[in-house]
Amino acid sequence: MSSREPSGEPAPAPETGEERAAPKARASAGERAAPKARASAGERAAPKARASAGARRVAALLALALSLGAIAGVAYQRHAAVHLRALPRVPSCVRGARVALRKPVAVSGTEPRQTASGETVYLTPGEDRAVACALQLDEALARHLAGALAEQAPAQRAARLSELVRDRVPADPAYDRAASAAYMMASAALRGLPDDVAEVRAAAEELDRHHACRFDTRRPCPTRPPLPALVWLTGVPAALSLLGLLWIGLAASAARYRRWTARRGG
Repeated sequence: MSSREPSGEPAPAPETGEERAAPKARASAGERAAPKARASAGERAAPKARASAGARRVAALLALALSLGAIAGVAYQRHAAVHLRALPRVPSCVRGARVALRKPVAVSGTEPRQTASGETVYLTPGEDRAVACALQLDEALARHLAGALAEQAPAQRAARLSELVRDRVPADPAYDRAASAAYMMASAALRGLPDDVAEVRAAAEELDRHHACRFDTRRPCPTRPPLPALVWLTGVPAALSLLGLLWIGLAASAARYRRWTARRGG
C-alpha cells in the first residue's frame, strides 16, 4: 500500500499525438516561412537598390558633363575672343560710301581733306563722303583714308588702301568697328581700279586675308591657330557624358512605357 495519499486534484490527461505534433508543426512552418519572408524583403529591396545605383550614376555623369563642359567653354571663349570675333555693326553711311567708291575716278577732286601728315588733298564727292563716314569712327582712320584716296596711280592707291587696313587700325577689339568699316570701304575702292594690274589683285587678296584673320568669316585664315587642345580634351568627354545621360533617359522612358502598356493589357 502506497504511503502517498491522493491530493484530490484530477490527474492531467495524457497528451494526444496531435497536441504533441502542433509545436513541431508551428516551428516547421515558421522555419519554412522565414526564408520566404527574407526572399520577399530582398525582392522588394532590389528595385530600390537598383534605383539608388542608377541615380548615383546619373548624378556622376551630370557632374562630369557640367564640369568638363564648363572648362571647354571657357577655353573656347578665350580662343574666340582673339581669333573668332564676330563681325561688328558698322554705321549705315559705310554702305553708301561703298557704292560711291566702286565707281572709277574720272575727274579731279574738289573737296578738301587733310591727311595724317597734315597735307591738304582734294577728293571727289564720293571719296569725301567715305572720309566723312570714317570720321564718325576714328579721326586718324579718316585722315589715312583721305591720303590713300588721294593717290591717282592704281598701284600706289592699292598699296595705300592695303596699308590702311593692315597697319592703320589697331588690333584691339575696341577698334573692330573701325577695322570692319575700313575693310569695306577699301575693298570697294579697289573694285574701282583696273583689275588687270597685279598690285591691285595682290592688295585685294591681302585685304580679304587680313579681314578673315581678324573676324570669324567664311574665308579661311592661314595664320589662325587651331582650337586649343584643352577644348578637345574636355569637350569630347563632356559630350560623351551628355550622350550617356540621353541614353539613360531614353531607356528609362522605354521601361516606363512597357510597364504602362503591360498594366493596360492586364
